[in-house]
Amino acid sequence: MTLTSVEIALPILCIVFGSAILGLTVSKRLAPHHLSAEAKATITVAMAVVGTMTAVVIGFLINNANTSFKSRNSAVAVFSADIGELDSLLRRYGPQTDPIRKAVQRYTELKLEDLFPTKANGRRDVDSPTTAKVLDDVQDQILALKPGDERQRWLSAQALAASVRVSAAQSKMLEENTNTVPLPFVGAVTLWLAVLYASFGLFAPRTAVTVIALFLSAFAVSMAFKLVLDLDTPFAGGIHVTPPPIHISSESLHDVLQMIRK
Repeated sequence: MTLTSVEIALPILCIVFGSAILGLTVSKRLAPHHLSAEAKATITVAMAVVGTMTAVVIGFLINNANTSFKSRNSAVAVFSADIGELDSLLRRYGPQTDPIRKAVQRYTELKLEDLFPTKANGRRDVDSPTTAKVLDDVQDQILALKPGDERQRWLSAQALAASVRVSAAQSKMLEENTNTVPLPFVGAVTLWLAVLYASFGLFAPRTAVTVIALFLSAFAVSMAFKLVLDLDTPFAGGIHVTPPPIHISSESLHDVLQMIRK
């Protein structure tokens, strides 16, 4: 079972804020010498180390997730450009490739639905066997072409190469559709935050303003984790890769087919 970013961020919020409340509660039961100025100074220095380490790691996670997101977004753009180039080569070949171009349009429509489902309950599927089979059929039809001259022979070879690039781009999207943020790592950072916020609560005044401030701080931290997880799952999370490049290719193919029918 795969957890969504919200299902992970919400427990983090509860754990971190709960640790702060635990610190507030425990501080009432401790003897005064446990909360002396010397004890506070020692705990502050120790928590500064934990806080710095946590901030560096969260910054690294955000940067890594953003880099991964940009790479996947670029892969979708390259994939779209290869689809457009494939259609252009087939169009230049001649009317013999009309059935192949229809198959390319079908493949594009299926891939769009896989990556950017239009239905409310649609599920993103980067590795759809049905869609991959349509691309295999396109390549088989290109191989079956019988060029009549050198020009068509060159165009068919280039079209086959373009279809191979489309297949490679599809494989790259599949390879990159894996989580780069291990959940045990998220759990370890959450533990650091719990310790840090418990120390905050230990010396914080027990007032409503303090509780609200601790909650907002914990909420901001949990949202940072949600952002990281969303960027790490661009085909399923709250932040998605940009769909227009593929949509443009699909519309272009549709317009050309409409002209062919006329």
